[in-house]
Amino acid sequence: MSPKEVPEKKGQSFSMYLLVFMVVLVVFIVGLLTANYYFYAKNTFDQESAYMQVQTEKNVEEAMRLTDTAANILDNSMNDRMLAGLNEVNNEYERVGRNPARMDLDLIKTKLGEGFDIYVINESGVIVETTYAPELGQDFRQVPYFYKYLTTIRLSEGFFPDRVVHEFLGSGQFRKYAYMPTADHRYVLELGLASPSFDQMNTELDDHNNIAGIILSDPYAEQYQIFNTMGRSVDNNSLPDDQVEGYLQQVIQSRQDLVVPDPEHSRTTHYLFIDLENAKYGSDPSRIVEISYDTGLIQDALDRLLVFHVLFAVAAIALGCALAFLVSRRLTRPIAGIAEDANKIACGDLEHRIGTPQIREFIVLEQSINMMVDSLKGAIRNFKDGEKFQNEMIDNLPIAVFIKRADTGRYIYWNKTSEELFHVAAAQAIGKTDRDLFPAEVVSAIEDEDRRVLVSGKDGQKQIVSRKYMRGRIIRTIIVPVFDSGGAPQYILGISEDISPGNINLKMDLLFSITRHDILENLSVIVNQLERAQLKNTHDEVQQLFDKTIGSIETIRNQIAFMRALQEVGLISPKWQSVSRTFYEMAELLPGNNLDISADMENIEIFADPLLPRVFYNLLEHSLKRGGTRHAKIRLSAEMDDDALSLVYQDESNGSPAEEKEKIFDPGYTTGISHDLFLIRELLSFTGIKITETGEPGKGERFEILVPPGRFRFIK
Repeated sequence: MSPKEVPEKKGQSFSMYLLVFMVVLVVFIVGLLTANYYFYAKNTFDQESAYMQVQTEKNVEEAMRLTDTAANILDNSMNDRMLAGLNEVNNEYERVGRNPARMDLDLIKTKLGEGFDIYVINESGVIVETTYAPELGQDFRQVPYFYKYLTTIRLSEGFFPDRVVHEFLGSGQFRKYAYMPTADHRYVLELGLASPSFDQMNTELDDHNNIAGIILSDPYAEQYQIFNTMGRSVDNNSLPDDQVEGYLQQVIQSRQDLVVPDPEHSRTTHYLFIDLENAKYGSDPSRIVEISYDTGLIQDALDRLLVFHVLFAVAAIALGCALAFLVSRRLTRPIAGIAEDANKIACGDLEHRIGTPQIREFIVLEQSINMMVDSLKGAIRNFKDGEKFQNEMIDNLPIAVFIKRADTGRYIYWNKTSEELFHVAAAQAIGKTDRDLFPAEVVSAIEDEDRRVLVSGKDGQKQIVSRKYMRGRIIRTIIVPVFDSGGAPQYILGISEDISPGNINLKMDLLFSITRHDILENLSVIVNQLERAQLKNTHDEVQQLFDKTIGSIETIRNQIAFMRALQEVGLISPKWQSVSRTFYEMAELLPGNNLDISADMENIEIFADPLLPRVFYNLLEHSLKRGGTRHAKIRLSAEMDDDALSLVYQDESNGSPAEEKEKIFDPGYTTGISHDLFLIRELLSFTGIKITETGEPGKGERFEILVPPGRFRFIK
């Protein structure tokens, strides 16, 4: 495309976007104001209605407590008459020999006068004798709190008056009750007094008109109903429907208020529990007041307010649209000229300049775009220089450099040294993962190291990987996580180098150190035996010492031969080695002994360092030093530990103390007998094999050699 060509414009114009923005802004502001005022009004209505509800319910409670106080005065005025009547009943009980069945209750009722009824309640809470047939057989255990009250009376002494309440069975008329226990505490004598005046007095005391006036003074209250603690209406002693009865039982059991919302019918029902219980009376005169509130009245007012604000918002939006149209026409003319100049620059003509508009703000925009174009030209030059630096400098570094993504693990950079070191071309590596490029046994270790570095966030973590397919070379890799400004991992930067020559020197130093230590130890034994031979007088004694000296010389010869063999096969490359065969070969190199040495396992091979025989030799020699020939058995066995293989080496020595099980592997640990364990651990670590001491003190030493998955196999 030539610099003079302008690409075809598509999409909506700036004036349209400006118009939409203005409309959205008006809608947002008007909507915010409307919502704020609406919720303010709703909150005010809610607070007022809640205050009226609280005040109404408080007034109802005070009115009922005042009524209860008046009822107590009426009840107390009849206690003397009830006491005299119960004494008559008790005298009759004593006269017939304390047998309720023989009592002439009708005669006593006649003596007491009209309105009295007599009840005899046994220790099970059942009315066994009465002059009022509807309540014969009534079982008060169905009313647990009242049965408990009767039991307390039966086991006590004296006179116990009760309140004027509805009878439980029968016609439900009001009665005054009183109780007295028999002298033998087998029965409770109950006296009930009914009078037509009770209904009139209780009706006057309840003063339903007063309570109705209190409740209905709340404009949101629709209706009310009062119930006693038996769940019956105080008006006619009737039971409510099942749903209301369930709510009443919940309130009676908890003795707390209950609120039942009914949003479907815009109603809320309050069950107000008024606690009038008195401990000295058996009956509980507490009341439950059911009050229904109409919540739809508030919502109707709020709906009308909402309609008004919606109409106001529509008018404001229409006016805002008209203003936005005029403003957009005014602003878009210079913007169109700037956009046309910008399109020319975007097509590649970086020498083109933005025209100078007449509006001050757009002049600043023109200057900014021109400065941006100049900066862009400089950035392009810097980018080209940076690309050249990458191609010529990083690609030719003497160490391998690679970069891969932290999320997918795919390589995005691979320099020339990486191609030479890993024998993989950059074209083959870019876009691929470790699983695509390397063997499975190597990939597992690489992925574990990558995860650890990304989680820890620490730079410079090292991993040493031995690759058989790379002719036994050892590659040291340092990986560094690269994070973005938010702290999220983006890339993994790695550098690698071949450290095989240094590793060979390390193993040779270890081998020479082990061999030098063993030869010096055997020379010390030879010198000691020769000095002792000079002090012997008989030929047999001297010969015996010479035999031991010859054994030490043979051991030195075997050690030198073993070292020469390792030098011939090479020290750097791990290889598959038979565990049992290597173990038995090292046992034969020990000086003469009568030990019972065995390897109890299948034919197992492990991929280990060529110095593995030296590991077994040092373990056998360690057991001899710990216990000599007294500990006759040494066993090597194998068992699976999840996916890994555990080689278990056990002897019958005294074992290592618990506090020294890890110290015996330290390079500076010297007890005269455990100097080689540090070298054993070092030799095994070259191929990722671990060794620990897990025996019980006093029961022999037990070394566990843990071989990781992929480095052992079973041979048929």
